[in-house]
Amino acid sequence: MSTSPSHLPDHHPMATLSVQHSFVLDHLAHQGLDTGPYTRHVGFLFEYLLGEKPPFGIPVPEPEWLRFRFSLIAAIEQFTAVLGNRVLHAEGLDHAEPDPVMLDLLRRHGAEEVEHRAVAFDMYQHTGGEDPARCARRILGMAVTAPVLLYLWAWGAAYLLRHDPQLATRSRYSLREHNRAVRKGLLPTWREPGAAIPRYLRRSYHPSQEGSLRTAVAHLASSPAARAAAGAVGRAAIS
Repeated sequence: MSTSPSHLPDHHPMATLSVQHSFVLDHLAHQGLDTGPYTRHVGFLFEYLLGEKPPFGIPVPEPEWLRFRFSLIAAIEQFTAVLGNRVLHAEGLDHAEPDPVMLDLLRRHGAEEVEHRAVAFDMYQHTGGEDPARCARRILGMAVTAPVLLYLWAWGAAYLLRHDPQLATRSRYSLREHNRAVRKGLLPTWREPGAAIPRYLRRSYHPSQEGSLRTAVAHLASSPAARAAAGAVGRAAIS
């Protein structure tokens, strides 16, 4: 059964999250920033890596391909948990005087990533078979995921800077400008996601070590965006 947002009931949490993503993209479009080419690129890449069939017709048995896809998702969730926790504690974002609605949506998303940080990992550990194959596949999943996410980060940042009509002059994404944003507290240091990789590969590792569930839940309880989403879910459930 498909788990894409278009196949989920309106009251499903993933459908609600999809609505929030659409709100952000629509908001950017109304500001004159068309994210379509980038999001289509991301969608194609993830469909390629996480699709029902292996790419290039590689003869991988269906159960093994499913386990590998789980390993990719678990590795992705490692980074989203680290970055989500970073967003919750990034005071530099407040000092930059951003749009309060967009900042609330960003932090609500970060809190959700921390809150469900162990779901994919636990599913993989349960379905990934026995070691050493399970451990080897986990390493392979991270080896594929890390460079792909780094590429999407750089490509996405460059795309947004090139096409943002709010900028007086077109900017280019560069290591120098990235590090300047890091010093301002707007972006994580390179060490934060980098250190998450060897941490993830430890045999004793569990994603519950990333961030604080209590902090994430507390933020969701106080977030205007989270409360609005919860109200929408409740109304959809009884309609």
